[in-house]
Amino acid sequence: MKLTINTEVLDKYNLTFKEFLVLLVGYYELGYNKEHDALMERGLVEKNLFSQLPPILSDNTKNLVAKILLESDDRAVQSGLDFNGLAQTLMAHYPSGVKAGTTYKWQGETEEIAQKLRTLVVKYDFTFTEEEAIRAVQEYVGSFNVPYRYMHLLRNFILTTRKDSEGRIEIDSPFMSIIENNRDENSN
Repeated sequence: MKLTINTEVLDKYNLTFKEFLVLLVGYYELGYNKEHDALMERGLVEKNLFSQLPPILSDNTKNLVAKILLESDDRAVQSGLDFNGLAQTLMAHYPSGVKAGTTYKWQGETEEIAQKLRTLVVKYDFTFTEEEAIRAVQEYVGSFNVPYRYMHLLRNFILTTRKDSEGRIEIDSPFMSIIENNRDENSN
Protein backbone atom coordinates (compact mmCIF):
# COMPACT_ATOMS: atom_id res chain seq x y z
CA MET A 1 0.00 0.00 0.00
CA LYS A 2 1.20 3.47 -0.81
CA LEU A 3 -0.22 6.47 1.01
CA THR A 4 0.36 9.98 -0.24
CA ILE A 5 -0.65 12.87 1.97
CA ASN A 6 -0.57 16.21 0.22
CA THR A 7 -0.39 19.06 2.74
CA GLU A 8 -2.04 21.40 0.21
CA VAL A 9 -5.08 19.10 0.21
CA LEU A 10 -5.02 19.09 4.03
CA ASP A 11 -5.00 22.91 3.98
CA LYS A 12 -8.02 22.82 1.67
CA TYR A 13 -9.92 20.92 4.40
CA ASN A 14 -8.43 23.00 7.24
CA LEU A 15 -6.53 20.08 8.80
CA THR A 16 -2.98 19.92 10.12
CA PHE A 17 -0.73 16.97 9.36
CA LYS A 18 -0.87 15.84 13.00
CA GLU A 19 -4.67 16.03 13.08
CA PHE A 20 -4.84 13.99 9.90
CA LEU A 21 -2.56 11.30 11.36
CA VAL A 22 -5.01 10.90 14.26
CA LEU A 23 -7.84 10.57 11.73
CA LEU A 24 -5.84 7.92 9.84
CA VAL A 25 -5.50 5.86 13.01
CA GLY A 26 -9.29 5.85 13.30
CA TYR A 27 -9.85 5.36 9.58
CA TYR A 28 -7.71 2.23 9.50
CA GLU A 29 -9.07 1.16 12.92
CA LEU A 30 -5.57 0.69 14.27
CA GLY A 31 -5.49 -0.74 17.75
CA TYR A 32 -2.84 1.45 19.28
CA ASN A 33 -2.06 -0.88 22.17
CA LYS A 34 -1.45 -3.94 20.01
CA GLU A 35 0.86 -2.10 17.59
CA HIS A 36 2.56 -0.30 20.49
CA ASP A 37 3.25 -3.61 22.29
CA ALA A 38 4.68 -5.14 19.10
CA LEU A 39 7.00 -2.14 18.69
CA MET A 40 8.01 -2.42 22.37
CA GLU A 41 8.95 -6.07 21.86
CA ARG A 42 11.15 -5.01 18.96
CA GLY A 43 12.76 -2.31 21.13
CA LEU A 44 11.58 0.54 18.91
CA VAL A 45 9.41 2.32 21.51
CA GLU A 46 9.02 2.43 25.26
CA LYS A 47 5.92 2.14 27.43
CA ASN A 48 3.54 5.10 27.33
CA LEU A 49 0.41 5.46 29.43
CA PHE A 50 -1.51 7.02 26.52
CA SER A 51 -4.07 4.52 25.28
CA GLN A 52 -6.95 6.48 23.83
CA LEU A 53 -6.54 5.26 20.28
CA PRO A 54 -8.05 4.51 17.90
CA PRO A 55 -10.61 7.29 17.84
CA ILE A 56 -14.15 6.52 16.68
CA LEU A 57 -14.88 8.25 13.37
CA SER A 58 -18.27 9.14 11.97
CA ASP A 59 -19.09 8.05 8.42
CA ASN A 60 -18.70 11.68 7.31
CA THR A 61 -15.20 11.82 8.82
CA LYS A 62 -14.25 8.48 7.23
CA ASN A 63 -15.43 9.87 3.89
CA LEU A 64 -13.30 12.99 4.43
CA VAL A 65 -10.18 10.90 5.15
CA ALA A 66 -10.80 8.76 2.06
CA LYS A 67 -11.35 11.88 -0.02
CA ILE A 68 -8.09 13.46 1.18
CA LEU A 69 -6.12 10.28 0.49
CA LEU A 70 -7.57 9.96 -3.01
CA GLU A 71 -7.09 13.64 -3.86
CA SER A 72 -3.49 13.46 -2.62
CA ASP A 73 -2.59 10.40 -4.67
CA ASP A 74 -0.24 11.00 -7.62
CA ARG A 75 -2.47 9.02 -9.98
CA ALA A 76 -5.40 11.38 -9.36
CA VAL A 77 -3.19 14.42 -9.85
CA GLN A 78 -1.45 13.03 -12.94
CA SER A 79 -4.73 11.98 -14.56
CA GLY A 80 -5.28 15.61 -15.51
CA LEU A 81 -8.99 15.19 -14.87
CA ASP A 82 -11.10 17.81 -13.14
CA PHE A 83 -13.13 15.24 -11.21
CA ASN A 84 -15.74 17.72 -9.92
CA GLY A 85 -16.20 19.26 -13.36
CA LEU A 86 -16.47 15.83 -14.99
CA ALA A 87 -18.95 14.73 -12.33
CA GLN A 88 -21.18 17.71 -13.15
CA THR A 89 -20.94 16.95 -16.86
CA LEU A 90 -21.89 13.31 -16.33
CA MET A 91 -24.76 14.33 -14.05
CA ALA A 92 -26.11 16.58 -16.80
CA HIS A 93 -26.45 13.53 -19.07
CA TYR A 94 -28.42 11.60 -16.45
CA PRO A 95 -32.14 12.02 -15.71
CA SER A 96 -33.00 14.54 -13.02
CA GLY A 97 -35.19 13.85 -10.02
CA VAL A 98 -35.57 10.77 -7.87
CA LYS A 99 -35.58 7.15 -9.05
CA ALA A 100 -39.14 5.78 -8.79
CA GLY A 101 -39.75 3.74 -5.65
CA THR A 102 -36.66 5.13 -3.89
CA THR A 103 -35.49 8.31 -2.20
CA TYR A 104 -32.29 8.39 -4.27
CA LYS A 105 -31.49 11.04 -6.87
CA TRP A 106 -30.62 9.67 -10.28
CA GLN A 107 -27.70 12.06 -10.59
CA GLY A 108 -26.46 11.96 -7.00
CA GLU A 109 -24.29 14.76 -5.65
CA THR A 110 -21.22 16.24 -7.36
CA GLU A 111 -18.80 15.26 -4.58
CA GLU A 112 -20.14 11.71 -4.43
CA ILE A 113 -19.75 11.22 -8.20
CA ALA A 114 -16.30 12.85 -8.23
CA GLN A 115 -15.19 10.54 -5.41
CA LYS A 116 -16.36 7.46 -7.33
CA LEU A 117 -14.36 8.61 -10.37
CA ARG A 118 -11.26 9.27 -8.23
CA THR A 119 -11.64 5.83 -6.64
CA LEU A 120 -11.56 4.17 -10.07
CA VAL A 121 -8.36 6.01 -10.97
CA VAL A 122 -6.53 5.62 -7.66
CA LYS A 123 -7.74 2.45 -6.00
CA TYR A 124 -8.52 0.37 -9.09
CA ASP A 125 -5.89 1.91 -11.40
CA PHE A 126 -8.43 2.50 -14.16
CA THR A 127 -7.57 5.40 -16.41
CA PHE A 128 -10.00 7.09 -18.76
CA THR A 129 -10.42 10.34 -20.61
CA GLU A 130 -13.19 12.84 -20.14
CA GLU A 131 -14.48 11.96 -23.61
CA GLU A 132 -14.57 8.23 -22.79
CA ALA A 133 -16.48 8.94 -19.57
CA ILE A 134 -19.07 11.14 -21.27
CA ARG A 135 -19.54 8.66 -24.12
CA ALA A 136 -20.03 5.79 -21.64
CA VAL A 137 -22.76 7.67 -19.75
CA GLN A 138 -24.51 8.77 -22.95
CA GLU A 139 -24.39 5.23 -24.31
CA TYR A 140 -25.72 3.75 -21.06
CA VAL A 141 -28.57 6.21 -20.58
CA GLY A 142 -29.43 5.98 -24.29
CA SER A 143 -29.89 2.22 -24.00
CA PHE A 144 -32.91 2.65 -21.67
CA ASN A 145 -36.43 3.87 -22.25
CA VAL A 146 -38.27 6.22 -19.91
CA PRO A 147 -39.10 5.61 -16.99
CA TYR A 148 -35.59 4.07 -16.68
CA ARG A 149 -36.90 1.45 -14.28
CA TYR A 150 -33.92 -0.90 -14.48
CA MET A 151 -31.21 1.70 -14.92
CA HIS A 152 -28.54 2.16 -12.21
CA LEU A 153 -28.21 5.42 -10.32
CA LEU A 154 -25.20 7.33 -11.68
CA ARG A 155 -23.11 6.54 -8.58
CA ASN A 156 -23.82 2.80 -8.94
CA PHE A 157 -23.25 2.90 -12.70
CA ILE A 158 -19.75 4.24 -12.03
CA LEU A 159 -18.85 1.92 -9.15
CA THR A 160 -20.46 -0.41 -6.64
CA THR A 161 -18.48 -2.44 -4.14
CA ARG A 162 -19.57 -5.31 -1.94
CA LYS A 163 -17.96 -8.08 0.08
CA ASP A 164 -18.26 -11.68 -1.05
CA SER A 165 -18.92 -14.57 1.33
CA GLU A 166 -15.20 -14.75 2.19
CA GLY A 167 -14.92 -11.03 2.94
CA ARG A 168 -13.13 -10.10 -0.30
CA ILE A 169 -14.24 -6.89 -1.98
CA GLU A 170 -15.89 -7.29 -5.36
CA ILE A 171 -16.48 -4.37 -7.66
CA ASP A 172 -19.17 -3.79 -10.25
CA SER A 173 -18.74 -0.99 -12.74
CA PRO A 174 -20.83 -0.87 -15.91
CA PHE A 175 -18.97 2.43 -16.53
CA MET A 176 -15.62 0.59 -16.75
CA SER A 177 -17.14 -2.19 -18.87
CA ILE A 178 -18.54 0.21 -21.45
CA ILE A 179 -15.25 2.12 -21.71
CA GLU A 180 -13.26 -1.12 -22.07
CA ASN A 181 -15.71 -2.46 -24.69
CA ASN A 182 -15.48 0.80 -26.64
CA ARG A 183 -11.67 0.59 -26.55
CA ASP A 184 -11.82 -3.01 -27.83
CA GLU A 185 -14.14 -1.99 -30.67
CA ASN A 186 -11.88 0.91 -31.64
CA SER A 187 -8.77 -1.27 -31.64
CA ASN A 188 -10.33 -3.84 -34.02
